Amino acid sequence: MALGTKWGLFRHYWILFKLVLTVLAATVLLLNMQTVSFLASEAANTGIANLGGLRSELIHAGGGLLVLLIIMILSVYKPQGMTSYGWHKQNK
Repeated sequence: MALGTKWGLFRHYWILFKLVLTVLAATVLLLNMQTVSFLASEAANTGIANLGGLRSELIHAGGGLLVLLIIMILSVYKPQGMTSYGWHKQNK
């Protein structure tokens, strides 16, 4: 979305930070999906949930929620700070 706005993708540090956080969160979630699927199938087959695995998944979910909260705060407050590319683009 940053490519189509006045903010640009490489002009501000907060946009780059949001991009890195989004890619990191998506990667962790995709890698974690196999564990969640395995725990869900084991619970369905045996009728018993693995509480040790559940605790780990709750920690991952809490971390994901924190990352999404940081991304949202950056989107709303838009902190100052331009990259060198942004300064060159603005001064032309």
